[in-house]
Amino acid sequence: MRSSLVFTIACVLLQARAADIPAHQEVILPGLHAYAEKSIAAGEEIAFRVSSSVPYRLTVVKLGPDPENRDNDPVLETFRINKPTPQPIHPGSYIHVSKGLPHDRELTELTLECWIRPFSLTGWQGLITQHDYPEQSGIGLFLNEGRIAFVTGAGGDYEPASLHQTEPSLIKAQTWHHVAATWDGKMKRIFIDGKQAVGFPFSGVVRPGHTALRLGAYGSEGVASSFYNGDLAMATVHDRALDQDSLAALLAVRGLNIPKGDSVMACWPFTEERGAQVVDASSSGRDGRIINRGTWMIGGPSFDAAAIGRHDSAYDPTKDTKRGHGLRLADDELYNARWEVNHRFRIPADAKSGVYAGRFDFEIDGKPRRYDTTFIVRRPESRPKAPVIVLVSSNTWLAYNSAPFPVNHGLGLLQMSTGGLKNSHPNAPVYSCYSDHHNGQPTYKIGMKVPWPAAGPNKTYINDSYSHLLRGERFLHLWLDKHEYEYDVITDHDLHQNPEVLEGYKAVCINGHSEYWSISAYDGLDHYLKNGGAAVVMSGNTMFWRVSFDDTGEVMECRKFGKNIGGRVHAQVGELYHSHDLKRGSLMRFCGYPAWELVGLTCLGWSGGNFKPYQVDLPDHFLFRGPHELDLNQGDTFGFTSTGMGAVGHEYDVRLSTILRATQDPVRKGLVEPEGITTLARSHDKRNVLDFNAEAHQGRFDEDQTIAEIIYWERPQGGKVFHTGSIATAWSLYHDKSLGQLTKNVLHHFGVTPASRP
Repeated sequence: MRSSLVFTIACVLLQARAADIPAHQEVILPGLHAYAEKSIAAGEEIAFRVSSSVPYRLTVVKLGPDPENRDNDPVLETFRINKPTPQPIHPGSYIHVSKGLPHDRELTELTLECWIRPFSLTGWQGLITQHDYPEQSGIGLFLNEGRIAFVTGAGGDYEPASLHQTEPSLIKAQTWHHVAATWDGKMKRIFIDGKQAVGFPFSGVVRPGHTALRLGAYGSEGVASSFYNGDLAMATVHDRALDQDSLAALLAVRGLNIPKGDSVMACWPFTEERGAQVVDASSSGRDGRIINRGTWMIGGPSFDAAAIGRHDSAYDPTKDTKRGHGLRLADDELYNARWEVNHRFRIPADAKSGVYAGRFDFEIDGKPRRYDTTFIVRRPESRPKAPVIVLVSSNTWLAYNSAPFPVNHGLGLLQMSTGGLKNSHPNAPVYSCYSDHHNGQPTYKIGMKVPWPAAGPNKTYINDSYSHLLRGERFLHLWLDKHEYEYDVITDHDLHQNPEVLEGYKAVCINGHSEYWSISAYDGLDHYLKNGGAAVVMSGNTMFWRVSFDDTGEVMECRKFGKNIGGRVHAQVGELYHSHDLKRGSLMRFCGYPAWELVGLTCLGWSGGNFKPYQVDLPDHFLFRGPHELDLNQGDTFGFTSTGMGAVGHEYDVRLSTILRATQDPVRKGLVEPEGITTLARSHDKRNVLDFNAEAHQGRFDEDQTIAEIIYWERPQGGKVFHTGSIATAWSLYHDKSLGQLTKNVLHHFGVTPASRP
């Protein structure tokens, strides 16, 4: 086979691969890891970024007609790599200020002060530093095993006598503290919350180190390291020693007033609340760059995030004069691996839209391993649209991407929980929408330019046969292929970026675990339906959490609240406002974008692997009668994946009227279900439910044990919706003749026929 694969291996120094960030502590990963663009159009080039410590074979494939055997996937190209190249990752967020204090200036007085709310008290953590251990040891304010430490070096080799610190019991985790370290030329003092904690005589030479000024880290042997885990606010450097009265005044305003005066050499009030730049409020121009982003929109020491009501729709963070500003940092933050491209391959212009992968086969310890880098091939603009567009729930795949750099596993199916797979390195990131950062910071952002093994085609969940991510969605694709329906495929992010992409399609299929939605995508679907479009929704837990994206395509943001429904442990309502648009996040139905208003159903809850079938409610409805006559009567069951196992399990959706019957006192009053919804079939089981208020109950308040509904809805505002209310619908569709005939009738009603028919 003539290769059209362009193979490049960058033989450069490992640190140079992160040339777009300052020198940074690196982590070398064992095994093989890779990522690529998550969506490209046919005819475009896919770029694979690979870190590997072992030789491998890369095969570009389209996922084929066998749902189980990946060896049967059609191959586009193959290449063997005998000399692999590992590429490091550089986790850890901090602020890099390239214009530091003059390193040749001998200071006569100094104050370093800021507000901190640490999540961890373990180890050394830089707060405000111009210090590189051990040869450029200058000045710095640090957190050391719960102590506040103050270093006043001469800018050269580290001298232990330049270090002074408090006792370890004065700083509490999850609590805002004002910390200040002063030196008047004779005495060093450390103040915590306005009170002097310790004082030490010191009259040595004090100079900043010949290194960057850093907030939330310090240098070690030339690279940023010892990252701070916590919240930082109003960090300021003064060239005089503030007295206790001055510090008491700063404490009283709790970070709301910017320090002024000629003595201020730098001050970062963090008023930006978005982006990667922080401005120095002094006249010195010591602006900073946030490395690995950090987290905005958490408020400052003046703000009680827990005091904001969950359903207080009137609260506007941009108008809250007492909110203040803070930046949250973490030593495991990473959203872009920044790897060099190793391989490029141009997808044929006539390639069918669908799910593809870069497949890596290799061995570790003599055992075969396989790693798939999944991507979507879209329809090119030059090609006519198919009748149907299928939306993959790529936002959910990202949300479950708990361990982007896992231990490499063998061939075949692999069960993966919400915590992801086992991590390949203890310092590699392990966080997602289902797990916090290593030191407990709530996860509010997910990286899009890192590997996403959660999107692998062989991942199962709950048991060895059920899948709720890519593998579960593939059953719809295979059913459409089998019955000769033409369709195009896009990702959630594609829809977010270009909501007009739905125009011109006869129907859009929303498939699988379509849990995470952006406002742009929601509005785009609404607009499409209002203009006469049709939606086939084969999803459960649909449109549950709100997400947003930054302009670089590097980050998906999701702020989940409510520990009983998977919200982050330390999340507070006042922190739910997204940095991308400053709008409230968490549940779509509490953000003004309820699923039932758009597609007719909303999530009722979740349970284990007990899957139930549907029961017919309206056997005479036209969708049961033509063009395919279903041999089903009222109460008959259908929608099976195998004998005794139905389509409804894990997570499921019902009408607003149904969930309200399971809710004693809805937090939203005056809710009215949209007109025109018809329930064709339901699934019943005695299970715990998640009521409208997102509160779990051991049982129901009513005797109706409906857990999922199949509906048909001609929306009064325009558009038609067929919704099956379960994640596993496609799995059942692939196996169940009756559900298949019903789906054919729905597509026919929406004007979609197989390609072999007129």
